[in-house]
Amino acid sequence: MNLQKRWQRLRAARSPMIDFLHPGTTRRPLVALLWLITLMVMFTTWEHWQQMQHQQRQTDELEQQFIQLARQQEQLIQAAIHLSPEQKEQLVVFSQQAVTPFPLLDALGQAWSSDIALTHLEVNTQTQLLNLELEARVLSDAFRFVERLKDLDGVHVSLQQSNRKTNDPARPVLVKLTLGGG
Repeated sequence: MNLQKRWQRLRAARSPMIDFLHPGTTRRPLVALLWLITLMVMFTTWEHWQQMQHQQRQTDELEQQFIQLARQQEQLIQAAIHLSPEQKEQLVVFSQQAVTPFPLLDALGQAWSSDIALTHLEVNTQTQLLNLELEARVLSDAFRFVERLKDLDGVHVSLQQSNRKTNDPARPVLVKLTLGGG
């Protein structure tokens, strides 16, 4: 029986006997190690806390900069909405310059015939006008060309001048036209 009791005592789970108030000589290094680990954990926690506070300050500064930029952008938008009369005129001039003369040139190409020779073309993008100087063998060819231009939608034609070229042996007709869109 004695053997059985001993066996049971050996098998029984024992909890470690650590006395923090009166440490024994064999447990002093363990207690010192636990205190060292505790200090390291506290120091690491304090460092993380300092980093988090620093990041929070940086985030707050960035947020204030963002708010300031948003206010400036809103002011610029409000200023753009309320344009002065001079600025409105400038915008109109700029928008007119952005318009291309290609629709008028396309109309000119649609009405063109082999009886007409173009001698001079001036494009004015601000007034949206084409100034043309043409030569034709006879005046009726030039008039048919003008009529074809007038038949096109969105094209206004005005005949500025017509006369004979007397110094040319073929004596062609010189015609000056102004072509506008609208």
